[in-house]
Amino acid sequence: MIENQEKLQYPEKTAVGFAHEIKNPITAVRGLLQLLANPDLPAPKRTLYSEVAIEELDRANQLLNNMVYDNTPLSYQTLETIDIKAAVNKAMLSYEQAIQVKGIQLQANFMSSFKALLPKIQLSQVLVNLLKNAVEACSENGSITITVSKDDNFGIISIKDNGCGISAEALDKLFTPFFTTKKHGTGIGLSICKSIIEEAQGCIKVHSILGEGTEFIVKLPLGY
Repeated sequence: MIENQEKLQYPEKTAVGFAHEIKNPITAVRGLLQLLANPDLPAPKRTLYSEVAIEELDRANQLLNNMVYDNTPLSYQTLETIDIKAAVNKAMLSYEQAIQVKGIQLQANFMSSFKALLPKIQLSQVLVNLLKNAVEACSENGSITITVSKDDNFGIISIKDNGCGISAEALDKLFTPFFTTKKHGTGIGLSICKSIIEEAQGCIKVHSILGEGTEFIVKLPLGY
C-alpha cells in the first residue's frame, strides 16, 4: 500500500495526473482495435467499435487541450444534457476487450433512465475510471453489475464488483489524491472522480468488504 506521495512536487503531481487520465482513452482504443482485428466481426459491431474508438480519441484530444493548454475548471467547461444510459453503454464498450479477456460477466440493469447536466468528457472520465477499477479488482470469471436508477431528485449509478475488496483502513483514504493500494497505481483516478461529481453538485460513495467486493455509488442531480 502506498501512502500519499509526499516527495512529488506540484509539477510532477500534475504530470502524473495527466498521464493517468490520458492513458485511459489510449487503453480503450487499443482494446477496441483488437476487437476490430477480428475478421469475423459483424458489420454493426465493427461500426459501433469504430465510433467508440473515434470518441475515445476525441476525448484524449480534449484532455490534452484542457490539461496542457487551457487548464479549464469544470465549472467553466461546456455543460451538456447527457443521457446516462447511452453514456454507460459507451463506457462498457470501451472496456469490452479487457472484460472478455478476463472472462468477466458484465451486467447492466437500467431500472430507470435519466439525464444529467455536466461536461460529457467529465462524465466519461468518471465512468471509465470506475469501470476500469472494477475490471482490475476482479479475478478471472468475476462479475460486475452496473445499475442505473433514480429517486425524486437524483439519478444514481452503481458499479459493483465481486473482486478483491478494500480494507477498512484504505477506505478512509480512498479519495485522497495520490493514495493508492495498487502496486503501480497513481492514486489520482478516484480523487478526480470525486472532484468531478462534487463540482456537478453530486456525490460519490463506496462500500467494500475485503475479499468480497466493492460498490461505488454516484448520485447526480437530475438534468431532465
